[in-house]
Amino acid sequence: LGRSSGILGRKPRSFSCFLHPRLLNISGSQQCFHLAEVSDLPNQCTPYPCERKGTVNCQDLMGTFYCQCKAGWSGKICDQDINECSHQNGGCNQICYNQVGGFSCACYSGYKLLPNNKTCEDINECVDESTCGEARCKNLVGSYSCICEEGYMYDNEKKVCQDVNECEEKLCEQTCVNSPGSYACHCDGRGGVKLSHDMNTCEDILPCISFDVAKSVKSLYLGRMSNGAPVIRLRFKRLQPTRVVAEFDFRTFDPEGVIFFAGGRQDNTWIMLALRAGRLELQLKYNGIGRATSSGPVINHGMWQTISVEEVERNLVIKVNSDAVMKIAVSGELFQLYRGLYQLNLTVGGIPFKDKYLVHPINPRLDGCMRSWNWLDGDDTTIQDIVKMNSRMQCFSVMSRGSFYPGNGFAYFSLNYTKPSAGDETQRLWGVEITAEIRPATDTGVLLALVSEEKTVPLSLALVDYHSTKKLKKQLVVLAIEHVSVTFMEIKVCDGQDHLVEVRIKEGEIALTVDGTKGQMEVSSSQMEERLSALKKYLQSPLKTYAGGLPDVPVMSAPVTAFYHGCMTLMVNQKTLDLDEAMYKHGDITSHSCPPTEQAGQ
Repeated sequence: LGRSSGILGRKPRSFSCFLHPRLLNISGSQQCFHLAEVSDLPNQCTPYPCERKGTVNCQDLMGTFYCQCKAGWSGKICDQDINECSHQNGGCNQICYNQVGGFSCACYSGYKLLPNNKTCEDINECVDESTCGEARCKNLVGSYSCICEEGYMYDNEKKVCQDVNECEEKLCEQTCVNSPGSYACHCDGRGGVKLSHDMNTCEDILPCISFDVAKSVKSLYLGRMSNGAPVIRLRFKRLQPTRVVAEFDFRTFDPEGVIFFAGGRQDNTWIMLALRAGRLELQLKYNGIGRATSSGPVINHGMWQTISVEEVERNLVIKVNSDAVMKIAVSGELFQLYRGLYQLNLTVGGIPFKDKYLVHPINPRLDGCMRSWNWLDGDDTTIQDIVKMNSRMQCFSVMSRGSFYPGNGFAYFSLNYTKPSAGDETQRLWGVEITAEIRPATDTGVLLALVSEEKTVPLSLALVDYHSTKKLKKQLVVLAIEHVSVTFMEIKVCDGQDHLVEVRIKEGEIALTVDGTKGQMEVSSSQMEERLSALKKYLQSPLKTYAGGLPDVPVMSAPVTAFYHGCMTLMVNQKTLDLDEAMYKHGDITSHSCPPTEQAGQ
């Protein structure tokens, strides 16, 4: 061998060959080193040549040294950190963190490290009931979600579900009312619109059934003036006293009202022909002496008949279809001399003074129809011309029994819904019973409602074409106390048929039936009791009962505010509501006559 690879600095004394611990024995050869005497070689590990934090120990190799590295270190002096994460992520399941001289495994948020310190497992945060507070906790892979009911939003800080005010999102075309967990859009029913199918926008209320509202230009409608004032006023002037002759065709379903009046002032001489209980009644006053008589058949059956009143030899003779039904002796003249002329005032469909000055007071309003009239053999072309120009003075060509609401007005009454208890007059019993026979033209409208002096709506019965809470389009009859729907029932509104709606409300009970089928309750028993308690309180104070619509109240006061359109007969607490007796009635509402539907009329 050649010279030693070590630099010993002394004269060699002997030679020996050995295998270097850091070298391989190649082809059986040996590396030969020139050995110095051991006792004379300095310790190669002093001073310490290795990086201490990366070294297990240093081995003196007699002329050189060997640094034994700790795991995670490399290099001759163990000063180079090994990045274990660069090879197969260090064996970590998710995150590998290289560290000086080592590494560690970690997990993403929502996971935990298993005891093997490499594998990650999902954490079920929902095991802790406080994770989501009052919300429902749903575990997800590596995470979780706090879920609130529809209409609520989760507050991460407070861990509560807070109501979402959908009205701030401008979802409704007109009025929006926010409620816990939901919202409701309202359209101005009095303006002729309703909610459309998307439950947010509004659309026109259009008839789904057409009524045959054709009118006869040769007829005179006596009920046009809802206040009972005459529809026609005539004054006849003659040079000589003239006998009274009047003849006309007449048709009505109305049991009471004034047909015509002839004479002078209330304290003078006059006669009045009217209906009472469906029979003709004649009231007259001659020279301050009044009397009344009634006779003949019931004539409010809706059929045409000819009625005549004629003054014959100091007698007034009244005939129905040429048959005399009354003959009353009179003393005096109806024509009164005034400024050189004999004059007579004649009014049709009302009287020229208050009904309290009659012999027997009567409700002057009369839903009746007249044609082919002849007053004192006079020329009536003026009346005909007036009637032709004003359709409101004309009658339906065909009519049936009932009241007709054209969809633009209402009538209201002052009714009492309480009465003293038989055993204790300090206690007052209360109850509401409603029976409505309806033939609707539209699917939306108020049938009947109670309205307080403060313009709240304690009770309403209405047609509507959607379910407000479920937000479904259905034709329904809805009974509501204030703005809360308490019960409903489906109805086939657009079939052109008559339907019977019945309501019964008393202590502990709310019942709605439509055509004999009981409605569904929308409130719990406890909520029903709350609603009944609120209604009972309202009934102790003055209320107005509205038929066919509502006054100008806030649109959210009731589920429906639109006017009813169609035929309807109402009975409240077992008494039929006669619209002629209403405190107010819109002039377009006919009290006792209703046109047929076009399907029925064809």
